[in-house]
Amino acid sequence: MNFGTGAISALIPKLCELLKDEYDLQKSVKGRIKFLRSELESMQAALKKVSGIPAQQLDENTRLWARDVRELSYDIEDSIDRFLLRVESTKPGKPHGIKELVERIFGSLSNIKRRHKMATDIKDFECLVKVVKERHDRYNVNSTVASPVVTPVDPRLHSLYKKVTELIGIDETSAELINLLNNGDDMSKKHLKIVSVVGVGGLGKTTLAKAVYEKLKVEFECCAFVSVGQYPDVKKVLKDILLELDKEKYKDIHNLKRDEKQLIDLILEFLDNKRYFIVIDDVWSIQYWEIIRLALVETNLGCRIITTTRIFDVAKGAGDVYELHALSYENSRKLFYSRIISGQGICRHDEMDDVHEKILKKCGGIPLAIIAMASLLAGKQRDQWFDVYGSISFSRNGNLHVENTMKILAFSYYDMPFHLKTCLLYLNVFPEDYIIDKDRLIWMWIAEGFVHAKQQGAGKQFELGEAYFNELMNRSMIQPLENKLEHGMIRGCRLHDMVLGLIRSLSCEENFVTIFHNEQNAFSERQVRRLSFQRRTVGNIPRVEMGMPRIRSLVVYWCSSFQVVPLSRFTVLRVLALEDCPDIKASHLKHLGDLHQLRYLGLKDTGISC
Repeated sequence: MNFGTGAISALIPKLCELLKDEYDLQKSVKGRIKFLRSELESMQAALKKVSGIPAQQLDENTRLWARDVRELSYDIEDSIDRFLLRVESTKPGKPHGIKELVERIFGSLSNIKRRHKMATDIKDFECLVKVVKERHDRYNVNSTVASPVVTPVDPRLHSLYKKVTELIGIDETSAELINLLNNGDDMSKKHLKIVSVVGVGGLGKTTLAKAVYEKLKVEFECCAFVSVGQYPDVKKVLKDILLELDKEKYKDIHNLKRDEKQLIDLILEFLDNKRYFIVIDDVWSIQYWEIIRLALVETNLGCRIITTTRIFDVAKGAGDVYELHALSYENSRKLFYSRIISGQGICRHDEMDDVHEKILKKCGGIPLAIIAMASLLAGKQRDQWFDVYGSISFSRNGNLHVENTMKILAFSYYDMPFHLKTCLLYLNVFPEDYIIDKDRLIWMWIAEGFVHAKQQGAGKQFELGEAYFNELMNRSMIQPLENKLEHGMIRGCRLHDMVLGLIRSLSCEENFVTIFHNEQNAFSERQVRRLSFQRRTVGNIPRVEMGMPRIRSLVVYWCSSFQVVPLSRFTVLRVLALEDCPDIKASHLKHLGDLHQLRYLGLKDTGISC
């Protein structure tokens, strides 16, 4: 572009005026953003109090107010992030020379239009904030809620958690189950024997099966322990069996395309003439069990299979039934006090009082309920125990109740500080029975903005995120998994299916995570903020394309194929996790550079290599 000296001299005052206009507009927008942040902080303080009260205990006006504040805060944060990105991308300093000045001016002309749009958006947000604030004052939201109780991190966490997860009375039940597996004369012991452990949720079926598995597996040529779950991907379960049977031979099995018949044939071929021991955990349907059963060949070498299920008909259809019962009162008391006093479960009778008896009775001998209740009470003064017991509306129909366990878990959730609730709800993005890597989870929390360290820096943020993780363990909301190579080091966690059921219900209420299981899923009219594809084929989803600009996390796990709208549509995406999906290729990431807010990228076990 060529300019004469006279033309440039005439343009310079006007161009400088345009630059000043842009500066003034930018300054004005920054001022409005500061105001919005201040107003939002005051509303969010009340929102934190609301989060400490179960939804069913809130009146309709307060519930609607909380919903509007949550949605508005997302939109304001996204708008602020977009504005700050544009400001930071503006070339700093004074222009050097005529050419650079002209380039800056033409850039400013395009920026002014965008910033006018931003200023208009912020004015709209100011109006919305005013409306929501007026509703807050009109409905007197603060008077309807109580401040949540914050329990400090337990410094005895690691040793403490290890003790409470050792199921009291497991030696006796293990011996009974092993005896049932080996029962019979010499001839019958050579036949394939299947025993199904059945009992209500939270009773310790998986813990028992795992204990027996670890004790007996040395007696067999090959072994496998796999989970099925309520909504299984049968091909993945069959692949998991192969991987467990021979990790070296089948290390790439999840990256290979095989149908059910081909996988069954591979398992049959591998197990032929071998003495094997396999545990199929958490079976919900006889239909899925029968498919898996096709792969488990009879070798007349004394093979053994254990299944676990909540459903008696499924257990009966699988084989011999071992019905797991609730803990006795004495064992319940031992488990309870092993968590409360971090000892050997011993409590003097003069320390017992009426509230102890009532709490243990309502836990019904269910280990998950006992551990969750003990974890809840461990950080409280003894005089607060009566308040906790009175706050939980227990079922009166007998002792053994899944309903009571869910109420205890729900109360434990509402007792947590706001930041822990958010971190726990985020676990909803992971599929059922998924082994969640601790480090990756913490980085995802940080990317989403859930971890706010007073001292800046990724290291300080990670340390605080690890403290959050430890606190969730301490409250028995997640089940830690140790690193076998580094004894005592926690490498990740899993969710008990009852805890997962709770957070999925809560997440749905708060529009926190949207889960997409299959093509028949329908999306609500609410904006999708976090989208999780789990165990399915991901195709084009035109019904949600309009909501794509608002999505902060997109996570895809165990999907057989992958084809979605261009990533450029995800304008505020912070977390992109594409894991355990072999069909994902580099071509799917061609718009990755357009994700200016992206802070976490996960590509574990995909078709993309570095």
